[in-house]
Amino acid sequence: MRRIPFVNIHRHSFRREKQTITVNNIYPGEGFAAFNGRNFYSVGLHPWHIKSHDENNEMLVMVEEALDFEHVLYIGEAGLDKVVKTDFVEQNRIFEAQAFMAEEFGKPLIIHCVRAYNEVLQLHKKMHPEMKWILHGYNGNVETTKQLERRGIVFSFGENLFSSDSKAVESFLYLTIDKIFLETDEYKGGVKDIYEKGAQLKNMPLEDLKKAIWDNFNKIKDSSYNVF
Repeated sequence: MRRIPFVNIHRHSFRREKQTITVNNIYPGEGFAAFNGRNFYSVGLHPWHIKSHDENNEMLVMVEEALDFEHVLYIGEAGLDKVVKTDFVEQNRIFEAQAFMAEEFGKPLIIHCVRAYNEVLQLHKKMHPEMKWILHGYNGNVETTKQLERRGIVFSFGENLFSSDSKAVESFLYLTIDKIFLETDEYKGGVKDIYEKGAQLKNMPLEDLKKAIWDNFNKIKDSSYNVF
């Protein structure tokens, strides 16, 4: 019987993790490895990397070109960030362009969001996307989570689960398991650490959590690619 793998939905480190399906985040124009059965990718223009209008358009073309590779499963991380100094109007334009690209190519969208959940909600209401939107590194409060959940948006949690007083923990406990993913992002440990903490918080066996997130991954992944 094949063992169910861990799924690390979003990471920046390229070190190997045992028994793990990984989704490595890359940026427009960045190279990536050939598919080995477990190394998938997301590619997108992050709000921190937004430059001039013309340069941004060139990078969007690079994102689109990367989507021709079958093991690029997601677009992102795209998003909105009110803390970074890049122009927020241009952030909106680039985010919306990538959201449309997600629909065109049939790929879920991984979202970086800092103090801009209302704007993400408004764009979701405007677009009515068919592809799933995933808020990565989620740390919103329960009331915000309820609003996003009603729109069908799902959530990926990382090292914030280790902070007992974080908003992430409250939202993680509120959500049903079918709305949840786990990630390392830039966390130095392995995704197994995050799973073990998640299982403890949910008071459920680790293997049950692995199975649930594996099912979530297979439900929303790019439908053009079969993992196994």
